[in-house]
Amino acid sequence: MTQTSPIQGFVPVLTLRFPLDALLRPYVERLSPAALISVPELQHRRDGTLPDLPLMIDSGGYAALQPGAQVSRRGGLGILTLADGRQITPRDVHAEQERHAHTGFTLDFPCPDQLGAEERARRLDLGLANARWALRQPRRFQLYACVQPGQAAAPFLALEPDGLALGGLAPHSRDRGRIHDAVREVRQQMPAGMPLHVFGIGHPDSLRAVFAAGATSADSSACQRLAADGRSWQGEALSDPAPHERLRFALHNLLAATEAGARP
Repeated sequence: MTQTSPIQGFVPVLTLRFPLDALLRPYVERLSPAALISVPELQHRRDGTLPDLPLMIDSGGYAALQPGAQVSRRGGLGILTLADGRQITPRDVHAEQERHAHTGFTLDFPCPDQLGAEERARRLDLGLANARWALRQPRRFQLYACVQPGQAAAPFLALEPDGLALGGLAPHSRDRGRIHDAVREVRQQMPAGMPLHVFGIGHPDSLRAVFAAGATSADSSACQRLAADGRSWQGEALSDPAPHERLRFALHNLLAATEAGARP
């Protein structure tokens, strides 16, 4: 296990591609404890500049939800092939995290409700295999093992990760009871004091639900996505916002999420 202090609170996701992210970045650097960037974004960024704050580097396994993406086994490990032929492997993820991460996450694969039982079991097994491989590698960063809702945490905890991360809740983010219970179920299996990160939760009310259930950090790109559509969580809306208006909405959303994720 590493000795770096864990990230706490709300962590905005930055894509490194969209103009609104570039406009918001100085505020993220001032207001946020960290930024989350996925491995595919790191691999395809146009310059070498990264945000000047601790980085959480996600594997990008969420892309398994995209049309045409395939999850397969190679050498006992799970890999993701995107529709354009690009591949994400545990080795690729580890290499990017070793270069850039304060905190990294193992490569797992989402299991949406419509997935059959056999495919769900296969994906969960591959996620555990990837975690086992990654946590055996030398590293200079914190590494959290990723689990899906309903997946037993004990096999991951036996690998002695620096924390756990729970995915698969973003499609249910408005069902605050469901996400609260899913986070609480994982938290109850964990040692006291171990960090628990939750992927894809950004609305202030949803953040309050997962933090009340025991999460220590959570991330989302919703601050920017909502602002790009000309909306804020405070109820403001514009049909065709100018760039500075989108930035204002994004900043208001970031502040609301940051406040909701603040620890007492």
